[in-house]
Amino acid sequence: MDYVNNFLSQSQQAALQQAMVNTKLLNSTSINTNNMPTPEQQAYGVIAVALYRFNLQKIKWSLFLKTAIKLTTNVCQWLATELTRCQQEYKAQPNDAVIIEQNALLNGIFSEELAYVGALLGTEAQA
Repeated sequence: MDYVNNFLSQSQQAALQQAMVNTKLLNSTSINTNNMPTPEQQAYGVIAVALYRFNLQKIKWSLFLKTAIKLTTNVCQWLATELTRCQQEYKAQPNDAVIIEQNALLNGIFSEELAYVGALLGTEAQA
């Protein structure tokens, strides 16, 4: 794991690594346990990994939103509010155009986390 990310803190990286281990995207021997992530960082990590998996077409959008809202409700109010808005919009109009628009928004919010996950998986595959 030689990938260096200058935008995420060590504890944010640890949260992402733990979320990747929990979803079996990463081997548990690769995880950096030196920095304990906050509950907010843990929620971000789980959501970013779920979003990464959605981009690979492995989860349903409605399930992703439900899980993301549950994770953020008590730890990151602005994100929980935004995800709830997305969920209401999706329920009102469940079609591909809405999913694509919301996915683009969340890919922007989680761009650094997604870049880190992609790069980490790329370096792990090369090892």
